[in-house]
Amino acid sequence: MRIPVSVTLPQFTGDPDTVPAAAVRAESLGFDGVFLFDHLFPLDDRDRPIVESFVVLGSVVAATHEIRVGTLVLRAPMRNPEAAARAVLTAQALGGGRVTCGLGTGDSLSRPEFDAYGITFGSVEERLSMVSETIEAIRRRELPVSDRVPIWVGGTSRAVQDLAARSADGWNVWAAEADWLARRRHDAPVAGTISWGGQVLLARDDADLADAVARRGSTRGVMTGTVASLPGKLRRLADAGIDEFVLSLLGNTWDLFAAEVLPLL
Repeated sequence: MRIPVSVTLPQFTGDPDTVPAAAVRAESLGFDGVFLFDHLFPLDDRDRPIVESFVVLGSVVAATHEIRVGTLVLRAPMRNPEAAARAVLTAQALGGGRVTCGLGTGDSLSRPEFDAYGITFGSVEERLSMVSETIEAIRRRELPVSDRVPIWVGGTSRAVQDLAARSADGWNVWAAEADWLARRRHDAPVAGTISWGGQVLLARDDADLADAVARRGSTRGVMTGTVASLPGKLRRLADAGIDEFVLSLLGNTWDLFAAEVLPLL
């Protein structure tokens, strides 16, 4: 059976209509899901346009039919747990049970957003507590039970891994290496789905990949590969315990990935 593959949607835009349109395209290409990140402004330029995740979540759910729609990750400390739960459950009802809620604590890269909007960036323990409160709020208000929202907790710390094992349906890791993942699974229990998220730079052949890397300048934290080599890299992660992928495909390569890589997973 093929490994499920989802893609992240393009939210750095001044035209919100492009986001549900991209979701419809992802569905037509055969991807299994589409996910939204949760930023208040881009990390590299706070003046660039961006669409807010909860608002556009509803439009994505309404525009699609079968594809999974999710957040990866919703930063719980930025939002009131009860309000976040209500928004997630509303989207779940609109989508007929297709929503996955990825939750996270936020990290040091997120702090400028917290500060800019006057939101307290608490200790790790305080931020983990907000994730737990949001999970509890969602579970408390879920009706009917048949539409239970799958909840993933995202992050690479042991505390996040333990929280995911204890309270959620899955654990999401971003840009993790296969060897690291295998060690972590050996050292600590992991409950439910393990998903891998990351940026991926795909090219048709080695020459095209070299050109793409040169244009980008830096590929730190980015998985690179050709249509011949990338399936093996993803399968290695699957062998280490990954159950599904959420990919940020760089450079307008959705069609290439869907045609050449997706059937091989």
